[in-house]
Amino acid sequence: MSYISEFIKNNILCIFFVTLGLMAWAITISARIASKKAGRFISGVPGIGGPLIIIGFLLSPVKWLALIGLLDFDMWYFFVKVVPAIFMVEIQERKYIPPDEFDGGKVIEYSQFNKEFEKITIKMEAPYADGIHYICRYIIIQKDNKYTLLKTEHNIKVIERVECDTPEECKTHVSTKVKWTKK
Repeated sequence: MSYISEFIKNNILCIFFVTLGLMAWAITISARIASKKAGRFISGVPGIGGPLIIIGFLLSPVKWLALIGLLDFDMWYFFVKVVPAIFMVEIQERKYIPPDEFDGGKVIEYSQFNKEFEKITIKMEAPYADGIHYICRYIIIQKDNKYTLLKTEHNIKVIERVECDTPEECKTHVSTKVKWTKK
């Protein structure tokens, strides 16, 4: 009996993390089964079970059992599909060149991509929360002999429009970090 109590005392963190990991795996697998039966998506806790099992067994004297955590498919999916997709979107946004016509006007100048030129808060009516948007690119367009500065989010979604008389006036409404490119 003393061996069992000594084992539990020495491996309490291992047991805790492995138990949490196995519970996360069980919840994820049962959510997948329930999703198939219900015909709609039911969320589990994907990608959590494997790392918890790895941490748990790395805290124990039997470290090679941490390899069991590598059986978590969702963890591999995250590293093989999700992470590269994030980097590809970033690369595509940096290389993006607006078309000659954008938002109903001719593109005159546009800025290079930057993750955070400025932060804009758009007030929403109750019961909605205020929206916070990070401006990543500016585009100056000409329409009907007027110039418009478009402040766009990371997915080239227009957040704010500023009407101006000249392109230089449009440039006064932007961040000081902007590097402009003529079309």
